[in-house]
Amino acid sequence: MFEQNDAWTKLVEFFELRVEKPVIGKNRFTRDTDLYHDLDMEPDEIERVLREWSAEFNVDTRDFDLGHYYPASKLNRKEFFLTVLKAPFSREARETLGGWQLTMGMLEEAMLKGKLVT
Repeated sequence: MFEQNDAWTKLVEFFELRVEKPVIGKNRFTRDTDLYHDLDMEPDEIERVLREWSAEFNVDTRDFDLGHYYPASKLNRKEFFLTVLKAPFSREARETLGGWQLTMGMLEEAMLKGKLVT
């Protein structure tokens, strides 16, 4: 297990090596940084990086479903298009397209607990 400051430092170092750098400036990592919305990572990339993160820091992810955070990633093109059309009229469609945040702080907490759950 990690101490809190140690976990945060290792988490930031891990993501600095794996996240694309912006054209100007550098990535800012805070506990509220969302992997998709703030770091511009696509769900398939997030899934790959989370597998590496889980292995490197010995975090159990068996009960974690990335689709819960980014439900649109599970839609085929037709379903995605229909969801976009429904979005102005349907809260569920908007939530499917927007998803929920998966933040650096959540990953830090999982490192401290040894487990990431949905």
